[in-house]
Amino acid sequence: MRLSEAAGVKVKDFNWNEGTVIVLGKGNRYRKALAGNGVVKDWFSTHNDLEITRDGIATMLKRLGKATGIHCNAHSFRRGFCVHNVKSGLSNKVIQSLGGWETPNMVSHYAASLTFDDALALYQEKNGYSLADIGIQADLATLL
Repeated sequence: MRLSEAAGVKVKDFNWNEGTVIVLGKGNRYRKALAGNGVVKDWFSTHNDLEITRDGIATMLKRLGKATGIHCNAHSFRRGFCVHNVKSGLSNKVIQSLGGWETPNMVSHYAASLTFDDALALYQEKNGYSLADIGIQADLATLL
């Protein structure tokens, strides 16, 4: 979810049964987004909105970054969502839809961080075996 989308969310926008929230997105269009985790639900059980502006959220994230030494902004979380789901094996199309990207370009850009070893581990997990299990001993990275 984009920073501007999150800042505008109201309790009435959530569908907790479905796990979604309706947000006002890019181009002044409404779309469904993921509702978040239990912390989000807990907050909205006693509040009507986030009670903070877009700029307030950005300032809070800057302070968090300074306190932790970790580069922290709203876009970092958006990119992290994408990379995590690529590494978890979701298709680029599914990630594009969940993240609200209009085209697959940014998802593909972020997916470029997926290494050969990441892809190999995912392949092995999804297929239920390692390549060594079926007698392939060559280092595939050197073959590619």
